[in-house]
Amino acid sequence: MALKVLLADPGEKWLESASNFLKEQFYEVTCVNNGKDAQLALYNDKFFAVIINFDLQSHSGIQVLKFMQRNHPNQRILVVLESQSILDEERTSEEQLKKFGMVEIIVKPFEIESLKDVLEGHQSLGDFMKNIKRREGQSDEVEVENPDSSFTQVRIDDFYSAKAVLFDVFIKLRSNRYIKILHSGDTFSKERIDKYRNEKNVEHLYFHNSDRRKFIQYHNQLASKLIANKNIPGEAKVKMIRNVADKYIQEAYTQGMKPQVVEQGKEVCENIYNLVEKEKNLFKILKSYEEFDPTAFTHAFLVTLFSTAIIKQFDWQSKATIEATALACLFHDIGKMKLPPELLEKRPLEMDDDEYALYMTHPQIGVEIIEENRMINNSVKQIILQHHEYYDGTGFPYKKKGSSILTLSNIVCLANDFVHIMIDGEMDPPTALKKILMDRDQVVKYNSMIVENFIKVFVDPAKIVKETSLPSNSKIVSKKAS
Repeated sequence: MALKVLLADPGEKWLESASNFLKEQFYEVTCVNNGKDAQLALYNDKFFAVIINFDLQSHSGIQVLKFMQRNHPNQRILVVLESQSILDEERTSEEQLKKFGMVEIIVKPFEIESLKDVLEGHQSLGDFMKNIKRREGQSDEVEVENPDSSFTQVRIDDFYSAKAVLFDVFIKLRSNRYIKILHSGDTFSKERIDKYRNEKNVEHLYFHNSDRRKFIQYHNQLASKLIANKNIPGEAKVKMIRNVADKYIQEAYTQGMKPQVVEQGKEVCENIYNLVEKEKNLFKILKSYEEFDPTAFTHAFLVTLFSTAIIKQFDWQSKATIEATALACLFHDIGKMKLPPELLEKRPLEMDDDEYALYMTHPQIGVEIIEENRMINNSVKQIILQHHEYYDGTGFPYKKKGSSILTLSNIVCLANDFVHIMIDGEMDPPTALKKILMDRDQVVKYNSMIVENFIKVFVDPAKIVKETSLPSNSKIVSKKAS
């Protein structure tokens, strides 16, 4: 069943263009050109979303918003402004519109096609499934020409699909040239995928960047089911969450910190918490982890995984603490988005003084990027700001020392350094940990209890309890550091 959308705008031409476009995207559209008819439509029907122009007549946009606030408090509302001057001249404010239930502002002029991305940004997986035009069987394969930059790549072994394919799926022929092998709405064909994997040695599939959110939604839900299933190997669970987290971080870096993006991040973090909480053999998986992918997205996932595993060893750990830290880890390097691209290709040791000074600003820039997002609490912001602060005072950006650094920040700091050592040196985790422990100058950068609890990450929890091999008052780590 198609999702219903109410368009309320005084411009007849705009209404016609927007309506025709949304119908092509398989929405059911109701159009009105005044506030009175908008209220009547809302009285008679239910809508997935209402796209309402602030400058409606015969019951103003504000009057209709108040009507929805009273009678449809959970209605998803997108407000269209004729120009930015409406906000600049204080005819209304973003805060006032949010109080009326607005979830997003769209300022004219904008491309009608962008409505597709805006609406899909607020859809749940169930909404996506409802709005697919399903077909039995598979459509013919089609060769297309699109820029490589418009596609997201996924390993063929990491791709899973519902019975009805959620979005178009491609394989790459050469630069800017692709074959669409599965069409949105087709019945999923494992045979067609296997043909390319086995006969053509294809290693990756591709989908449009605009469909990345659908990929994340579906794989997030699938990951939650896998984690709850005791018969699924832990390695498969970690692989699934890594896959989701990689694409999620890519989405956040490219789309910005929109409310719906943050909401998806919280779902990813809940899955990570459940993995750390329920997977009894996680210590074995982390001990043998050997996937040395140097990308920023995989780096952020591994920092998240090891940070949350460390926190799990503390008596004061909680679901809220782990999920907040996980969210901070996913975004900990988001400030690098604003740095020159050529700087990101260098490791700090390769930078000159001016480059390193600029590099050291990325924690502050990261906090600035998320500062206005009310869905992200202050703990997350502080972890991002302090994730390079060292316990001995040699870190940045503020050279904080000892107890002035948040424990959670120092945990992320250790995990961040550890992942760099592991990936750069292509070391298994125990070897990377040994490298840290053997370097006195490195060990003193972290609270000794954090290092001790990191060692516990790679030890059978049952053995710790039974043999008390690493008691909480142990001085083993501080002795190594002295």
